[in-house]
Amino acid sequence: MDRTPQDHPLCDLIAEAAGNSVPDSFASGTVMAFEDIIEALEKAQPERLSSVQGDFRRARTFDDLLIVRAELVAGAKLARAGVPFDFGQRNGEPQPDLVLREMDLGIEVKARRLDGLRDLHDELEDALAGIDPPVLVHLMPDSQPLIIKAAVRAKVVEETVQRVRSGNLGTAVTEVDQPWAARKRLLLRVGIHHADDLPNGSRVAVTNGFWGSEPGPHLMDTEDQVRAVLEDEQKIRQAESMPTILLVDAARTGAAYIRSPAVWAQRLATLLPDTTPFVGAAVMIPTPDDPDVGISLGVRANLSDKDRRAVDELAGRIGLTGARGGTAPGDPVGGPPVP
Repeated sequence: MDRTPQDHPLCDLIAEAAGNSVPDSFASGTVMAFEDIIEALEKAQPERLSSVQGDFRRARTFDDLLIVRAELVAGAKLARAGVPFDFGQRNGEPQPDLVLREMDLGIEVKARRLDGLRDLHDELEDALAGIDPPVLVHLMPDSQPLIIKAAVRAKVVEETVQRVRSGNLGTAVTEVDQPWAARKRLLLRVGIHHADDLPNGSRVAVTNGFWGSEPGPHLMDTEDQVRAVLEDEQKIRQAESMPTILLVDAARTGAAYIRSPAVWAQRLATLLPDTTPFVGAAVMIPTPDDPDVGISLGVRANLSDKDRRAVDELAGRIGLTGARGGTAPGDPVGGPPVP
């Protein structure tokens, strides 16, 4: 935290953790997790650690901080396993975010923050904060939307505030077109109820349902986001510099967390065309209060023997849930599946 301004998002958590008598609070767990991650990295002393420290210090929102944390938690996982690595160069020739010194292998980290329902929830909370008497607004979608466009959210917020001010209780249904999604039309029910006692002080509650068997529309949309990163020109240039695994932090990408690591590995293997320069695609679902994270890996079917040996060695050393193209869910890549 040296030379970190007072508005850094971790400052409030540190202050809260220091003054909180509950050792397992979110603030305490988050600060302790950062301590563990940073300690592992400082012991390993990878090259260009200072460049990542700079990204950490420049974070101004919690979302900014979690983007940096994705790279830090992946590096710390390598460090604890004794896998020598360096952070990639930021300027000059393209390089992955993490470069493994002894395996001719790189890891490119990408954090995706897409959660349309959370965005709508937060905007409704802000809009209803000054309205009395308090009401409970209940959001009930018929599918988990990965994205709700800003204009649509603004319209729902405006209509809901008008209904609250006029005392129009009950439930209204909004139809949302989403041609980019697996489910082309979203039905969003917005219920307004009297609330003498608000749960946790929140004026907005969300009901998430179970929307069909795997993969389900919401998880298909999440897979599309992984596919989009695989096709990103900048990421492709980095993958062409050396054999590279794309590692996507999907903790804030809709409901990605509800899928098991073994199924994620199998699905990732199917996303990798033979023509992609990436040797594999991986997903992790880190939580702020845990210094470690499980990783699910899908491997391209047509790897060279050299690349396959490198991937198998990495998987065995850090413990990955993995699958190769054409294998059953949970088939190990270099080691047994790890929850």
